[in-house]
Parts: sequence; structure tokens; C-alpha cells
Amino acid sequence: MNQPIRRVAIFCFLLIASLLVSSNYLQVVNADSYKARAGNQRTELDYYAYPRGKILTADGTVIADSVPSGGLQYKYQRTYPLKADYANITGWKSIVYGSRDIENVLDKYLQGTDSSESVANFMDTLTGKSKKGGDVQLTLQNAVQQAAIKGLGKQNGSVVALDPTTGAILAMYSSPSFDPNGIASNVSETSTAAGNALEADKGKPNLNHAIGENYPPGSVFKIVTAAAALDSGKFTETGSTGADPNFYSNGSGYKLKNEDGTCSGTDLKTALAESCNSVYGFVGATLGSQIMSTYASKFGFNDPSLKIPLQVAQSNFPSPATVGTNVLGLAQDSIGQGDTQVTPLQAAMIAAAVANGGTIMQPYMVDKETAPNGHVTYKGSDHQHELSQAMSPATAATLDDMMQNVVTHGTAQGRGIPGVQMGAKTGTAQRASGQNPLAWFVCYGTANGKKVAVAVMVDTNDPSIRSDVSGVNFAGPTAQAVLKAALGVG
Repeated sequence: MNQPIRRVAIFCFLLIASLLVSSNYLQVVNADSYKARAGNQRTELDYYAYPRGKILTADGTVIADSVPSGGLQYKYQRTYPLKADYANITGWKSIVYGSRDIENVLDKYLQGTDSSESVANFMDTLTGKSKKGGDVQLTLQNAVQQAAIKGLGKQNGSVVALDPTTGAILAMYSSPSFDPNGIASNVSETSTAAGNALEADKGKPNLNHAIGENYPPGSVFKIVTAAAALDSGKFTETGSTGADPNFYSNGSGYKLKNEDGTCSGTDLKTALAESCNSVYGFVGATLGSQIMSTYASKFGFNDPSLKIPLQVAQSNFPSPATVGTNVLGLAQDSIGQGDTQVTPLQAAMIAAAVANGGTIMQPYMVDKETAPNGHVTYKGSDHQHELSQAMSPATAATLDDMMQNVVTHGTAQGRGIPGVQMGAKTGTAQRASGQNPLAWFVCYGTANGKKVAVAVMVDTNDPSIRSDVSGVNFAGPTAQAVLKAALGVG
């Protein structure tokens, strides 16, 4: 080969090599950045070019689906058959507002682009099957969810039911809710109008109040104070605490008022049954901020990392540094007032700790993920794990006796269920002047080989009933109905 031909050959080789490098850089190295670039309509259209995976409950009820739209650009429409029943869990998939909640957290899996689905997608391509996304089945049980929805009715509030032994969430409902179908519309004008209306709603229906907002827990927090008192060895179930049964003043003249003015005893068991602020405020102040803060943390307070896989707002109990020498503040915090704040999920975890021998399991909501070829790529049961040991098994057994006594002889009387071994705690959480108290009811029960923990919070806004608000009457009926549905009784 003469010199000119050799030079031309080398030049051609370099041209080919540069083309190969350039195309690989575009398609492999820089593909994701181009795909994610704003204005890349092909990516957006691809989301709606084939069916997105279903979201289902544990019993197979479809709560999010994709159906043919008849459109040329957006060939499939995301729909939510049960409308508002699961809106704060599924979220939405929208051409205008993107995705949120489960639709967002598990977006790649539902779309079929997750790495765990790559083999299934490749085999489907070889066999000529149409492309589609993977299905996600949740731990939620539709019968239990419907009991929560019916129980709350038109009341504002939240319900959480979970299995204390595994952490599986059986129901989670937040009222008010909303219908996500409008936002998910493929018609941008319809989607925008629905989104604007939702954003303008002062009731915040687009917020999952069960995990996204904190509230004063009131007397349900006395379970945590009782656990700290018993576990520390400083107090016993039936021994006198030494508290003044009428008030706790610590020499300041400030009184922690009890609902009925006084308590018939100062022991932990009687005081829990009668929900005595004076006794539990005294106990918390006596234990001190370090012990109270430690036990609150054991129950899951002050942890910003909790996910189910949706992000859960941090429940709060003040640190020793925050409390300082403010004994009265600590007394208030110890009865679920002051600076103590919880999510309804956290309240359910408190009850679950007692029901499960002191162990809190990591709450979770995804039961399994199934690729388009039917292969299960993820099982929630394989990832169950202990979140914390909130108290010793012996303390949990004592607290169980105390909480069963609340049902038979205390403030939860009338909410027991025949054939169910049940413990409970009521709460009426005071708020800022002009606001009605929050009504709380947490409980757990065992029947038919099942164990379930439930938390219900009701937020009333009618000032004419302010003095009538109580946990047993406003939140108790819903908790009772949900527990029955979850245990399969009555």
C-alpha cells in the first residue's frame, strides 16, 4: 500500500472511530442527562405509550391502573378506580404535575424501567410481547380501609391500622381526601384546573395527615411515660407514685387539671384508667428529662429517617437541653401536651409496642413488586425488621394489663369487643385557644390468630361541641370498627 492510500485509510479509520465514540457517548454515557432534560417531549410521551403497572391492595383491589385513552400522543390514561379512598397513598401520575407518593417513589418500577425488570423486559422484546410496567401490591386491606373511611365519615382526621408483629400497614386513611383522577387527566386544562382547586383547598386534602403532619397526642402519650416509669424500676404498677391526686404544682401554684377534678388513686394503673394528668405529670417530672427523652426516642420520636416507603414526618419530644430546668414544662410534655407532637402513625406504633412485647417493627406498606412476566422481584416480608426495643417484655406485659384495665374499668369503657383481648388508651389533646381539642383513641386486639394495633385521631371544628369532645366518643367508634374489620370479628 502506497503512502497516500495508507493516509486515506488511517483518516477513514479515525473518522469511523470518532463516530463510534460520539454515538456511544450520546447513547450510553450521556443518555440519562438528555432523557431528563426539560423539554424532551419524547420522554414524557414514552410514559404514556404503554400501560403503567397497577397498584393493588393486599386482597387484589386495583387502586391505580392504566387504560387506553384513544389519544394519538398520550395513548394511555392513568386512572384511580376508588377515587378518594387511597389518594393520599397512591398519589398521582400527571402530564402537568408529574408524580407523587407511591406513584413517585416507585415510579421506575411502575413504568417498567427499574433495573430489576430489565431481564423480563428483554425477554418480552424477544418474544414480541407488548411493553408494560410492573405491578405493586400494597399491604393495605380494602375491607379495613373501608371501615376506616366509613368510621370517619365527614369528620376530619386520620386512621392507621398495622400488624404489630410484622409492621405491615393494614389501613391508612386521611380525611379530607380528594379524587386524583382530575389531576391525572391527559387533558392539560383539566389537570391544571383540578390541581389549582386542590392547592386552594384550606383543608389540605392533598396532605396525608396520618404521616405528614404532627399533632399533640394528649393522654395517649401516657403509655410512653408509663413504660419509662416501669422500665426504669422507679415505679410499679400498683404502688403509690407519691403524686398529689388533685394537682401537680411543684411549689409554683400551677395545676395540671384532671378531667374529673381528682383521681381515686395515685398508682400507675388507676391513673392510666382514669387518665390522671396530675399523676403522670408528676411521674414524668420525677423521672427527669433524660429518661423521658430516652424512652420517647425508643418509641420512635425524634427520628427523621422513617419511611414506609413514603417519607414520615418526625414526631417530636423535647430534648433535655430544651427542657432544661423547666420541671412544669416536662410535666406537660409527659402527658402529651406542651412540645410533644406525634403523627397518627407514631401513635399506632406506641400501641403496637405494647401489643408486641415491647418490640416495634419497622412499619411498611409495599407487600410485593411483580415484573410484567409475573416474576416477583421484591417481597416486603423479606425485609421485615425490628425498629427498636421500646421497653422490656416484662414492662410490656404490665402495660398490657394496665391498658386492658382502661377498657374494662377506665375511660375506654364501652369500646371493648366481645371475644377480643383488647387494650386501649383514650386522649383529648388541648390546643391553642379557640380550637377544639383533638380526640384520640389508640388500641390493639387479638382474635382469630391475628393481632392488630389501631390509632384514630379526630379533628372537630364545631365550636358548639368543644366541651363534649372526648377520645372515647369521637375517635372510639372508628377505632372499634377498624379493629373489628382487621380481626375479622363481629
